[in-house]
Amino acid sequence: MNFDFLTPGRIVFGSGRIAEIGDLFQGMGRRVFLVSARSMVRNGTAGRIADILKEKGFEPVLYDGVDEEPSPRIVSEATEIARTNNCDAVVALGGGSVIDTGKAVSGMAPNAGDIVEYLEGVGTGRVMEHDPLPMIAIPTTSGTGSERTKNAVITSRAQGFKRSFRDERLYPDIALIDPGLTVSLPPDQTAASGMDALTQLIESYVTRKSTPVTDALALYGMRLAGRALKRAYDDGADLAAREDMALAGTLSGICLANAGLGAAHGIAAALGSLYGVPHGVACAILIPPVMRMNAGAYPGRFADVGRALTGGTGDDREMADRSVAFVEKLAQDLSIPADLAQYEIPRSDAARIAGAVSGSSMSGNPLPMDTEATAAFVASLL
Repeated sequence: MNFDFLTPGRIVFGSGRIAEIGDLFQGMGRRVFLVSARSMVRNGTAGRIADILKEKGFEPVLYDGVDEEPSPRIVSEATEIARTNNCDAVVALGGGSVIDTGKAVSGMAPNAGDIVEYLEGVGTGRVMEHDPLPMIAIPTTSGTGSERTKNAVITSRAQGFKRSFRDERLYPDIALIDPGLTVSLPPDQTAASGMDALTQLIESYVTRKSTPVTDALALYGMRLAGRALKRAYDDGADLAAREDMALAGTLSGICLANAGLGAAHGIAAALGSLYGVPHGVACAILIPPVMRMNAGAYPGRFADVGRALTGGTGDDREMADRSVAFVEKLAQDLSIPADLAQYEIPRSDAARIAGAVSGSSMSGNPLPMDTEATAAFVASLL
């Protein structure tokens, strides 16, 4: 047995713990770049956090310009504001796009160059010379796990890429997870972010890069999501379900950062960068057929997934089949589209999509998939 496991920083978890942010930030900086989802500005949460910080002697600078998945333009704009205001710490309040923007700003503010130079696969291989600014990540969705990952995903529709700015120093110093902040999340966003988390838990368990530690966390996270996601979707005020999903989302980030993912995430990244398909929705559409493809060759791992999600018992083949059926039915119950038809992507684009998939995700898929095999699989879904 030979593996590495890394998850630096502190996790602060619990409903109402957002009130502690002023104390948590002591010693981390004075002028705080507060990047927030606009929904958190509208409902007053961003203002409440700013007020708490002011009461403790901090000077927050609010930025709410993340209106899409972070692009090089958004990162450049936000970084310039942080530099101009001499910000020496970052708070990111929102979903994965906001937290990834916060991580990118924390890394880029002390370092020279353009974010594209630092991106895997499309950059020049440039790395940070200086440590990033201290950062607290506050997720308001339960899905991406970005509060516990070492990368910021940057998307350019114009250039057709979705790539990572990755460095072990980009882990947020503190992940402040207050499930109460997710109560106002609309059902469609609850569904998409929750299916993203579930996909990450499943893929990080069945990946060829899994470890004993990520296995344990992923199985526990699957049990949480399996019992809570539909409840959170049906009743956003169900705080117990929101707590389960908040923990499941964070565990999914820890798992993917250490074990990687698989074909569902790799292809979802391409669909997002080329056609703007929302990431969580893409994962939810892709994960049942990806599971079915992989489970045929590796039923044992997928049987474990089936047992975690359903609590059932049976032989490996039966439970592997039940894992796929469970996820398929859950996606239907969450009103996720059954296929990609609504995006009107020509089948002739399958090769283009295959050429844009995330290589890091594909490298861990249980069944090895080259570009030709990926194109054939994508074509079957269009």
